[in-house]
Amino acid sequence: MSSYNTMFKLSIKEVDLIESSIRSQISQFSRLDATETHSVAVDSHKRIIELMHVMGTLHNQKIWYGQVHHTGVPMG
Repeated sequence: MSSYNTMFKLSIKEVDLIESSIRSQISQFSRLDATETHSVAVDSHKRIIELMHVMGTLHNQKIWYGQVHHTGVPMG
């Protein structure tokens, strides 16, 4: 039986494109929040929360700069 692929290899440009697209979607939903009826505003707010969660997940999976000792072992 096949299963979902859990490991993805994306370039920095691809991750940047994904993040830009998510930010654009959040912007569109936030404009809806301000102009629509209560039920539409609640739905768009829920979508914004979901998208922010995805942004947080991407952020937490990034490997940030870390100083490396001359032996090749990361410090701290």
